[in-house]
Amino acid sequence: MKIKFSGSVHYANGAPLANVSVRVFDQDALGKKDDDLTVTPGISDNAGRFNLTYEPMRYLDFHSINPSTASNEPFNTADAESGLRLPDFGDIYLAYIQFTYTHNGRDRQHRAPLRIFQTKFLVPENPPVEFLPSLHGFHFPNKFAGYFLPFSAPAFITSSKVARNYGLCGGMCAAAYDFALTGRIIPQTNNIPHQGTRLHRYLFQRQIDSFGGMAQQLVKVAQWTSLPDDTLMGTQSRTADEFNTIRQKLDDKNPVILALIYEHASSMKELSYRIFNNHQVLAYAYQQNAAGGFVINIYDPNLPGRDDVIIQTEPVILGVVNANIDPTTVSGLKSTQLLGGSFYVQVRGFLGMPYVPILPPKLI
Repeated sequence: MKIKFSGSVHYANGAPLANVSVRVFDQDALGKKDDDLTVTPGISDNAGRFNLTYEPMRYLDFHSINPSTASNEPFNTADAESGLRLPDFGDIYLAYIQFTYTHNGRDRQHRAPLRIFQTKFLVPENPPVEFLPSLHGFHFPNKFAGYFLPFSAPAFITSSKVARNYGLCGGMCAAAYDFALTGRIIPQTNNIPHQGTRLHRYLFQRQIDSFGGMAQQLVKVAQWTSLPDDTLMGTQSRTADEFNTIRQKLDDKNPVILALIYEHASSMKELSYRIFNNHQVLAYAYQQNAAGGFVINIYDPNLPGRDDVIIQTEPVILGVVNANIDPTTVSGLKSTQLLGGSFYVQVRGFLGMPYVPILPPKLI
């Protein structure tokens, strides 16, 4: 029985994705080729819509039985080589949709389970964007008066142990990326928004979003803050691993929010306050130098309007593992933040933070 299926495919931010080839497959057992159930493949139009036809029963595998007894016995066939074909009822139907497309000049594939009632599908990439801090970053600095709350603090909160200023660096990075993706002009105010305003609530929510579900990324930042720099499993080694993923997104012109590890804590007491001296920035481009290091262009919310803020990395050798059996050199990246070509701050390491696009509020 042939089934017609209609749906739409979009970038991660919901923008439609055109010219995507869409087919339906059944995931087969490990080591076997997946079954192509497609009768007529779909091609998405400018609105991301596609139509296809597939045959579910194509998923079923068959076994051939070649009896060696007389041909007149039950189930024997005249052709001993063809034998009797019986369906493999242990073959489970695990249909999925495969999307084949080109993103920023590179061939990509993405698969998604074929579920009842689901007709909208998202690929993992966002549309390519051109980002420049002086144009797409906020014009006010990341220094908010009051306490880390989405609303004005009650009058009775007057403790001298609680800082009267705080930052929303992750929220500002995510929000700037939101605006760039939608093509909207970022708010042009130079004034830091007050607590309780629409813009402040939006930045506050995006700050919380940058921590990840159950604050998983905050835990990860705490772990990195407690690590040494130059050991085999320290921040420099982990930074090199992280950058392999980060550079792929930057190659796609998809900016990446980075957590910059400035601080080191050797105890829980130190960690409780030093973790908040770390920082988040938005990486939007990079270049590799002849020595094997990288220059990463960033939007730093602490430095509004500056297009000359970079992270400069250089490769370092951290040690050798399996020295007596199969020696493997472990390398890392040593990082420094520069402003206008001059030293700004040492960066112990950096890691990518999660980003899920949302539409910025209209009236801000």
